[in-house]
Amino acid sequence: MVSTYLTFDLVNRDLQKSLKQVANQTTVANDSKYYQENIGKIKTVDEFLDNYRLYSYAMTAYGLDEMIYAKAFMKQVLESDLSDDNSFANRLTDDRYKDFAAAFNFGSSTSDVAVAQSDGQMEELFDTYDQTIASQSDKIEEDTRYFQVMLGTTGNIDNVDEFLRNDRLREYMFTAYGIDGKYYNYTAIRGVLTSDPDDPGSYYNTAYGSRLDQYDAAVAEDAELEEREGILELQDSIALGEQLKADLEAQIAAKQDELDNGGDPDVLQPEIDALQTQLTETEALIAKDQASFEEQQPRLEELNAKLVPVEQSAQRRAELAKIISGTKSDAAYLKVMKSLAEDFQFNADGTVPADGAVTAEKLQEIVGGYFNKQTQVTHAEAMLNQELFEQKIATATNVTDLIDDPRILQYIKSAFDLNESYIVKSTIDQILTSDLDDPDSYANVYGKDRPQYLELAKAFNFNTDGTVAAGEAQTAQQTSKTRSNYFSRWDDKQEEDLAKTIKFYKLDLAAIETLDDFLSSDAQTSYEFALEAVGLDPSSVSKLTIKYALKSDLSDPDSYIYQLKDERFITLAKLFNFGKDGDVTAPVLAQSNAAITNVARDYILRKTRFLEGDELEAAKKKAEEETKYYTETMQRIDSRDELLADRKLLDILLTSKGIDPSTVTDDFLKQAFNSDLSDPASFVNTQTDKRFAQIVGTFNFDAKGDIDRSAAGKAQNGGEIAATESNYIRQLLETQEGEENAGVRLALYFQRMADTITDPYVILGDEALMEFFRITFSLPEEIGNMDVDQQAKLVEKNLDLEDLSDPEKLDKLIRRFTVMYDIESNATTTASAADILSGSSAGISADTLWALSQIRMG
Repeated sequence: MVSTYLTFDLVNRDLQKSLKQVANQTTVANDSKYYQENIGKIKTVDEFLDNYRLYSYAMTAYGLDEMIYAKAFMKQVLESDLSDDNSFANRLTDDRYKDFAAAFNFGSSTSDVAVAQSDGQMEELFDTYDQTIASQSDKIEEDTRYFQVMLGTTGNIDNVDEFLRNDRLREYMFTAYGIDGKYYNYTAIRGVLTSDPDDPGSYYNTAYGSRLDQYDAAVAEDAELEEREGILELQDSIALGEQLKADLEAQIAAKQDELDNGGDPDVLQPEIDALQTQLTETEALIAKDQASFEEQQPRLEELNAKLVPVEQSAQRRAELAKIISGTKSDAAYLKVMKSLAEDFQFNADGTVPADGAVTAEKLQEIVGGYFNKQTQVTHAEAMLNQELFEQKIATATNVTDLIDDPRILQYIKSAFDLNESYIVKSTIDQILTSDLDDPDSYANVYGKDRPQYLELAKAFNFNTDGTVAAGEAQTAQQTSKTRSNYFSRWDDKQEEDLAKTIKFYKLDLAAIETLDDFLSSDAQTSYEFALEAVGLDPSSVSKLTIKYALKSDLSDPDSYIYQLKDERFITLAKLFNFGKDGDVTAPVLAQSNAAITNVARDYILRKTRFLEGDELEAAKKKAEEETKYYTETMQRIDSRDELLADRKLLDILLTSKGIDPSTVTDDFLKQAFNSDLSDPASFVNTQTDKRFAQIVGTFNFDAKGDIDRSAAGKAQNGGEIAATESNYIRQLLETQEGEENAGVRLALYFQRMADTITDPYVILGDEALMEFFRITFSLPEEIGNMDVDQQAKLVEKNLDLEDLSDPEKLDKLIRRFTVMYDIESNATTTASAADILSGSSAGISADTLWALSQIRMG
């Protein structure tokens, strides 16, 4: 009989060749092919358990063939949430069950629940929003700088055509003036910009000005006619009052006469008193109307002198109404054309005059108009606000010079943390005109509870009547303090509003169950926030477009969303989980939750292996922090490129599989993850170490490197299928070798399991591993009767577990076993070894047997 040593050496010398020989056996090849072709069709755990060929193949692969009959038990294993320490599989001491559950995607998890957005997607949306706002802010600042340089320095623009054909300048101007750049008329805009608004024959006046003037005149005349009607109504009111007065006086006289002639005073006197009260009120109202009429008499005479006669008012207002209604829809555009003609000073031939296309003051106004069209206050706008404030403060002679300017008013409110809605212009006025030496002044009274009031009052030097000498509204020190306040607070309100928006968004999205819910008016705020996050303008994109985009199949290159040819829609769709029917679905992650949990578990195991005491606790805490990073970050990884860019993630992943990250280059990983797992000749499939193919296969990336949404609902990912097949072939190799020599099977088994041994109790809990240990060190079978802790000490005395991580030392240990096995070998021990590995009841742990007794057998 060939020795165990020689037989093992023959198999192990070229293990890949040995495995390949097993894989090429007709029955094995057919079973593996069937598994590969059909496991992807399985959608539920019941389908899997009912397909005996698939189910038994997988059970054999994970060394659980003796439990194939226990379907009800295995269903609980497969449906376990491995992230929950109290789940069924995690409560079993035999790690084979956890490994089996982790190889499939049947486990329930809170992350697998159908939701409009997962926590990871939501956080990704918030990050995307921040990035979009930052990017927009940068663009606004750069475009503003460019516009100011080009328009503010004579010579940068030579003529109007240069200006209009410069897309950046033209679009900036259009935004500032509210012009839709998609449909603008070049000739019209050019004509207006080169017009002299004071020239009746200019392009502006002939094309727009006369019509706008007619409209403005009609609006003004109609307003004056209405005003006159209001004044004349006072006359009518006075006349009616006089009539009522006379009537009341007559009633009082009649009642008094009746009383004087013997009437009942108890009845008549109260009636007279009530009429007298009404008469007094009427006289007061007449007097009030009379006073008001006398006050407005000069205005009435003025209006009568310029308007049509009163009797023609109705007819004239009807005529004016036609003029107004005919132009009203175009009035805003006409006013924009007027502003362009007045603000720009291009010569009639289009050239730029010596003093520039716009004045410095007008340039500031245009920039301010551009900022007014933005949804956010940017740093560039803050800089403009500061510039305008310091210009204004240098010349202000009255508090109204500041508070009548909305931009300066908001600057002051921001600088002194006074952004509450109830703080209005009059509030600021009262604070700035407070006498701080007067304890009863507004700032002193209310500053007790609002110290910002006192801070603001002390920052300015206005008199109580609001006046101040030019240049003395603030000292240099006060201006410096105000500037410092502003730049530390200018975006505080925005940040506060954003925090509220995010809080509301989280609550709102939790209630979204369908796409229609998301598109409804009830979710309008959240809908707009989501679109703005990816850079889409809710006012310019129809909800129908969004609906079809979010229902699109991202794994289908011909779906609607790709026809839009706009990456922003794709980014938006990736952040939500709506199916083709519009219902919410479970999010598809780059890696399944089961795989993520498996990586985290294995990583902690690797990093704490062989450690004890404080060293163990410290290493475990650090490993748990790192796996938390892995778990949270994997929820947000959106593409293969994102994964490859995060070396920390990859190192955790490699370590969890027992691969030293320092031996794997970025280029190798890039080639591995870009490999086609279905192609046997691809880079990753031709590697000797099959763990890399298994790692790549645990990810749901399509050929382009995006998350493959079609992977949702599959029983296993590609890597899990590859791992199952690899395990199956290895199990068969060990079984087949064991039929000839049980010692070879034990050696192969220990070689495979050595990487999972973390402490002596792992050996003690596995009869096959314990038998390997006993034989290797020539220990008697009776050691199994010893106290468990004593057995553990015996293992530690004879075997340095860290040696199992060294391939050379592990090989030496296994060779020692094969020699000792042949020395000890006899009929009894050989049978014992075979029984241990053949799936007899002795190989089923006690807790497994107990669990079986608690459920109905499948």
